[in-house]
Amino acid sequence: MAHRARISMIVGTLAVLGSACTDSTKSDASVSLASLGAALSSVPVGYGDLSTSFVGVAAANAETAGFWLGGGRGASFDHSGLMGGGLGDAFAGGISFDRRDGGHGPFGGGLGCTGTFSASTGRVSCVDTTHNGVIVNRSAKYTTAGGTVQQAFDTGTTNTVNIQTASRGTIVYDRAVNNASGKGGDHHWGHGRGEGGRLLGDTSTILTATTTVNNASDRTVAGLATGSTLRTVNSKSAGTEATTGTSSLGAFSASRTVGDTSTGVTIPVVTGTKSYPTAGLVVRSIAASMQYTGKAAVTLTRREVITYDGTAVAKVVITENGTTKTCTRPLPRGPLTCS
Repeated sequence: MAHRARISMIVGTLAVLGSACTDSTKSDASVSLASLGAALSSVPVGYGDLSTSFVGVAAANAETAGFWLGGGRGASFDHSGLMGGGLGDAFAGGISFDRRDGGHGPFGGGLGCTGTFSASTGRVSCVDTTHNGVIVNRSAKYTTAGGTVQQAFDTGTTNTVNIQTASRGTIVYDRAVNNASGKGGDHHWGHGRGEGGRLLGDTSTILTATTTVNNASDRTVAGLATGSTLRTVNSKSAGTEATTGTSSLGAFSASRTVGDTSTGVTIPVVTGTKSYPTAGLVVRSIAASMQYTGKAAVTLTRREVITYDGTAVAKVVITENGTTKTCTRPLPRGPLTCS
């Protein structure tokens, strides 16, 4: 039932994302779109533990990432101009096939733990881990090309892997406490959050903040067995992040909804070299909002649709606050070119 609940949460959040990408900015002297920009450059803490196209921060690294306000040195658009820390290497052809088996190459392998097998569910589950107030749980189902369920990943015979992951919890920041403990609240917690702990593009200094995250992903990879010539990826992730806190300009609240789907993404298996996706679609969305108490909220949304058509150039359509532009990106590396 826990796995079904996890999937339901993913689908529900993605539905919200589907209707979130509208032009809904509001002007207010106390907060600007510039100070909201960091919300697009990263994804919630714990997203790095998921199966997703975003480049995220694992829960274990939460102290050097913190909530999104002001971002961090590891939070950015990648060199090609894609949000959420950029596009994962496996989605751009940046990972090579070391050997011709399912344990290597893009989207290869299973869980990073030995795990416990359940005959009733056919899934292998890792022991839950807790880092910085965020609980992470993972499970996987391994099957052969004939559909036989396996109790562990086998680099030769496992053909299909379904991995479900969730990261949920609350992260607390107190500038005074962090300074008193020697952690250097302004310069350590949040790692590069802007001079003096200020929001990027704003004049406010964060004093306290409590951030709750609720993230989950579900990814199925097929074509992993020895002899397979093509890997196929279908996945979805969704996350919510809610922050309340105090600052030098007063109390504030912020929220963010993040998600992506990968449909029919296929990668040719090429031994000993890198191989980029030749078909499929990836849709990525982030919607963020922030406001000071008694002031109007400012909202920023962005949606990226990446299409692979068999060429060495991915098509990218970006819609940010109602404005759309059409772009291309060379694979595996190269700048985003837009018109």
